[in-house]
Amino acid sequence: MYPMACVVSWKGEMNEFVAGTKATVLIIPKDAFRNNVSSASEGQSTFNFTVSASYVNGSIASVLNIAFMGWNDDGYLSFEFTAASAGSLLLHVEDKNQSLNGSPLPFKVNPGYCDGMKSIVNGSGLNDSVAGEVARFSVVLKDAYQYPAPVELEKLQVQIMREIDSYYVQSSIYPIQNVNGSWFTREPTKDIVIHMETASAPSVNPVNNSIEHWKIRASYFDVIYTPIKSGIYDITVFCGNIPLNGGHPFRKEVSAGEVNTSLSGVVKFAPKVPKMIKNEIVVQLVDSFSNPVLLQQSKLQLEIASINKSGFSTWIFVNDNDGLYTGCYLAKHVGTYEMCASFDGKHFLPCPFGVNVYSSEYFPRAYDDSVSVWEDESIGFDATENDYFAGGNARIVEFSKPGHGSLLQYGQLLRYTPYKGFVGNDSFLYTISDSNSNLASGAVNISVHSIPPQFVSFPSQLQATEDVISPRFGGFPGIEIIYSDLMETISVTLIARSGTVFLSPMQIQFWQPMWSELSVRKGDGKATDLILEGRLEMINFALQSIQYLGNENFCGDDTIHVSTMNRNGVNDLDVPIFVEPINDPPFINVPDFIILEKKNNQGLLIFDRQRDKFDFSIGDPDLFNYPGNKSHFLVMFSLEVNSGFFSTELPAELISTTELKLKNSYQWQSLQTFVTISQHFMVEAKGIRLRGTVNDCNSIMQQLLYNGEGYGAVLTVKINDMGNYGCYPDCAEKMSMPLFAEANINLMRKRPMKSLVAHFLGSAIVIEFILIFSLGVLLLYYTCKCAIVLVNEKRSRGARNIELCQVQSSSKKTSSTDLSENVTHFTGWCPRPSLRMSQPSNFRQRSNCGSRNGESSNDTIHYSHSSSDHQQETPMPCLAPSPLASGEKG
Repeated sequence: MYPMACVVSWKGEMNEFVAGTKATVLIIPKDAFRNNVSSASEGQSTFNFTVSASYVNGSIASVLNIAFMGWNDDGYLSFEFTAASAGSLLLHVEDKNQSLNGSPLPFKVNPGYCDGMKSIVNGSGLNDSVAGEVARFSVVLKDAYQYPAPVELEKLQVQIMREIDSYYVQSSIYPIQNVNGSWFTREPTKDIVIHMETASAPSVNPVNNSIEHWKIRASYFDVIYTPIKSGIYDITVFCGNIPLNGGHPFRKEVSAGEVNTSLSGVVKFAPKVPKMIKNEIVVQLVDSFSNPVLLQQSKLQLEIASINKSGFSTWIFVNDNDGLYTGCYLAKHVGTYEMCASFDGKHFLPCPFGVNVYSSEYFPRAYDDSVSVWEDESIGFDATENDYFAGGNARIVEFSKPGHGSLLQYGQLLRYTPYKGFVGNDSFLYTISDSNSNLASGAVNISVHSIPPQFVSFPSQLQATEDVISPRFGGFPGIEIIYSDLMETISVTLIARSGTVFLSPMQIQFWQPMWSELSVRKGDGKATDLILEGRLEMINFALQSIQYLGNENFCGDDTIHVSTMNRNGVNDLDVPIFVEPINDPPFINVPDFIILEKKNNQGLLIFDRQRDKFDFSIGDPDLFNYPGNKSHFLVMFSLEVNSGFFSTELPAELISTTELKLKNSYQWQSLQTFVTISQHFMVEAKGIRLRGTVNDCNSIMQQLLYNGEGYGAVLTVKINDMGNYGCYPDCAEKMSMPLFAEANINLMRKRPMKSLVAHFLGSAIVIEFILIFSLGVLLLYYTCKCAIVLVNEKRSRGARNIELCQVQSSSKKTSSTDLSENVTHFTGWCPRPSLRMSQPSNFRQRSNCGSRNGESSNDTIHYSHSSSDHQQETPMPCLAPSPLASGEKG
């Protein structure tokens, strides 16, 4: 590629731009022979083009963000830059200090649109001022590159608005033009001046709608306005739709001017006042534009113009912060007084004004009232009922509007209705007038209470089963309450008249359970009521888990009483519940035996009320809660003895249901013959069976007379409820079956041994056996011990005797050589076993052997007896051979 042959041009032949926009330049690469060069032939070659800009007069201009774009789809090289300097410019493109063909390229850069941050708003008109003073500030519009940005006059808008009430201030805008290097403001003729009118909408409409004047362009403007209302203002300047100062309004305060005494004055005072009471007078201070003037209480004064000034007191004025000042005075005597109010020595009109002073009984007095009403309900009341007024006649002439409800008047009555769903405190003021047109004001404080939780649904009747938790799984559905405050803790109490109410087991949750904020407890003491406390959602969840269990053997109609309670009251509901009966087995209350003692002409009385203290009766648990007449509750009842017979008296109405087992029969037979006396008849039989009421059976049973031989008999009592009173085993299939009970009673003629005596006798036998057994064991122990000692002693004595004989034999052999020949005998002895146990424990035995020369030798042997058994040890005899004398024949 040859740079001198390359052609440079503007893309799309566009050479006029706005400051801040992108400009694109194309380069057609050629070789030295002006042939086109493509990217394929150049490959990855790099190009070092130098780009710069200058004004027409040769001064240097700036270009921004030059970026080489490379080859495009048409086979051209391109680059782009951002136009920054405004004016007529030349673009220079060089390669190695050689200008490309077509360089420099002429182009024009126009100033950009105004920039909200770079534009300037300044002047004294942005500072605080006084109402009625002319304020002025200037606006300088610049683009993003600090160049002036002229705009049409209509695009500059100024909005001046008071903060408290959105009051708009009219402003005038004047363009500033440059003529021969000097700036001046055009005269405010109506052709070029824009008046910013006060309007209800935020947009501002110009007064002059001439199209030729709207086209005036400028970048410098003067804004003039005159605020006449005091307060805080926000000033916002717009260039088209671009807010200047970064969108932040300028804030300024306009203060009130000097006090205008002709516009100021006394605005409130009472022409009739009571004596000895501090009364008020209100003065308003404003400037010439009726703006309230503040902080001038020190210059206000209340003066007495009456001749009689004694007994009259005044106080200094107090600033109420809205241009109103309140002063107070007190008159001690009844009469007419004239007063004047002045500011800095200047009196306000009217001056003077008169005030009539009366006694306090002349004026009515309104006292505050307190009223309570339920939410979503209305209440009517007489607010003047507790008020005082002379003449006995007063009427309500005015009342304020409550904050959370509506108020209507019907004569002397006021009717208040809170807004739907409102709960809390409300109030309003009212004014009464008496017959003298004297006024008094009071307040009514209204407390709107939330009604206790209401039942949105509940079952008409519940079903349960006797002695069974109902329902078996879950709880009774259908009970639900509503309440206005979902977060308030409320209470629900449930109690059954003849049963117990409790909660079924709840499902396990591994996260935070929803009933963690639910409190469940029983009532105090022995109360059976169930109390639930918590928020509405938890209460409704718990009410779906209610279960019921009736009292023991209870059946029939019952009621679950439900009470909902909040801090304001209680709401009650009774839910009926029917408990289906379960057939319970009958019972027999009799002792194991009865002593037959009292005898009359007909036999032995089995049960004597005066003698016997035990219970002798039959019954059925289902009878206590039987819904109909108790006389319709029938059972099958039988009595039978195994020996002898009995007699009793039966009511006449049991004739058709009575069967007998006669003395010599083993079969039941219907009643054949009978004699009725006073609606009763007597029977004598071995057994009797009948169907009757429980009371009839007990009467028959307690009148039994026994006749029989021997020491006694066994009376068998049986009862069968015939399965007519309740379900069995449950009510799932609505079926039942008969249940019965049986008992045997021993009829005895002699009283058995008392339990205490029998217990004592048994204890004595056991103790005697233990003593005999202990003595036998002790005797056996000593017998064995003695035998062992005797055996051991016998063995020890034999060993000692053998040793003694051996010693005596050795002594004879030693002394035989010295004996004389005339010794003719030898004598040896051992004691006999004739010693008794009473002898001393130690004794000595001697053994003497004689010699011929008369000398003797003595050997002493000691025997020891055991000190433990004191038994005699028997020594064994010692036998030694007797040597014969010499010369004798053996």
